[in-house]
Amino acid sequence: MDLASIEQRLEAGEDLKIKYRYPVEAGKCPSGSRHGIRSDKLLDVSVELGRFYTVFRGEVPIWIEVGEVIEIAPDDGVYMDFVEG
Repeated sequence: MDLASIEQRLEAGEDLKIKYRYPVEAGKCPSGSRHGIRSDKLLDVSVELGRFYTVFRGEVPIWIEVGEVIEIAPDDGVYMDFVEG
């Protein structure tokens, strides 16, 4: 994943969203998976730290490691949240 180009797109004013995996509590998923998948508005990226910044469910600021990112896409305003199953 090319963090520098994503950073440039954000600096140019492009609205992006991030799709990522996040840990969930045991027992929340019938298959026993311990990860959910979520997409939120991408706020910033740190090339040096290899991190992305967003707001979880539009409320809580969080950072996401590169290895947790599934996709960076244009922000269409549609966000998803589900537990793998």
